[in-house]
Amino acid sequence: MDIQRIWILMGKEVRLGATNFMTIYVLVMPVIISLLVALVFGDLFAQTPRLGIYDAGGSERFTQNLLDHPSINTTLYSSDAALQSAVERGTEEAGISLPAGFIEALESGTEEVRYTVYRWGEAGVRNLLLLESTVGRTLVEGGGQGFDQLPVSVVSNQIGSANTLTWSQRLLPLFLIMSIVLGGMWLPAASLIEEREKRTLVALTTTPTSLMDVYLSKTLMGLILSGIMAVIILLLNRAFAGELALLLLVIALGGLMSSVFGVILGSVSKDMDTFMGIIKAAGILLYAPGLLKIFPQVPEWIGRIFPTYYLMNPLLEISQNGAGFAEILLDVAVLAVIIAALLVILSSVIGRQQQQLAMES
Repeated sequence: MDIQRIWILMGKEVRLGATNFMTIYVLVMPVIISLLVALVFGDLFAQTPRLGIYDAGGSERFTQNLLDHPSINTTLYSSDAALQSAVERGTEEAGISLPAGFIEALESGTEEVRYTVYRWGEAGVRNLLLLESTVGRTLVEGGGQGFDQLPVSVVSNQIGSANTLTWSQRLLPLFLIMSIVLGGMWLPAASLIEEREKRTLVALTTTPTSLMDVYLSKTLMGLILSGIMAVIILLLNRAFAGELALLLLVIALGGLMSSVFGVILGSVSKDMDTFMGIIKAAGILLYAPGLLKIFPQVPEWIGRIFPTYYLMNPLLEISQNGAGFAEILLDVAVLAVIIAALLVILSSVIGRQQQQLAMES
């Protein structure tokens, strides 16, 4: 093994990969999709909080202030049932149902008045706080007295199951798997297949460069690319938190697993069509944990059947829950066992490849 030769070979991989459309497509697509999801669902640029109002008593002076408020998006509904339906669908993040005589009682301050608030179970905490503070300020302005002196009581109802995860957060596990697995697997596999088809692998190994140097350069290139892609996805989704060293360790292990798997696939695939067929067939095994995470009601144990779960789960635990090494130790141990098994397979593949190259030369 020669470090200088490995770096030279890695430089060649970078130059060839930068001019290959499919390589660029595979690496960039998870980033583009993640960015689009963040834009559409308001995680990158937060959407204006949405408020629905049903006014049974014609309290225009109160509702008009909310309709004109620049920081929230307010809609009037013709019935309490229509308002509840809008909140249940998520069209409105919160709704207030005002009874008849609400504004008069508020201004007189002589009797208690009650109104109902509906909250969408999946509404973000930030938007709910903005809506409630805006309604509170409007009440104070309409009542002409301090908030603690207002003769108002609130009946609060949550509609729908409480789930504060945004769609961007739900899809983050899938994007992480795509970025690390594809980033680490594609370039080593595609490069090896191309080398074999053009018979440049035989030419390389007739020089002082060994087959081990070639395989190591491709493995390291896949590891580096997968790490870069994972960091980009985490930054785009504002999930780059927790213990940085621990997060980078798990990303590196995931990248190593993916790149070794890619080298194995590149060695056993006859051509790109065969490789693409294997990827399509194995897709469910690779991406299933991320797909299952989209649906919180799916039992956690199902995801543990798939090997990429032990890459995805530690990353989520660290970045979202601030987990330490003790909390992810079991998952990391399983991931290390998977990598060890892949390395044993790769060693056998290299041995057979050396025999084949010796016969061809």
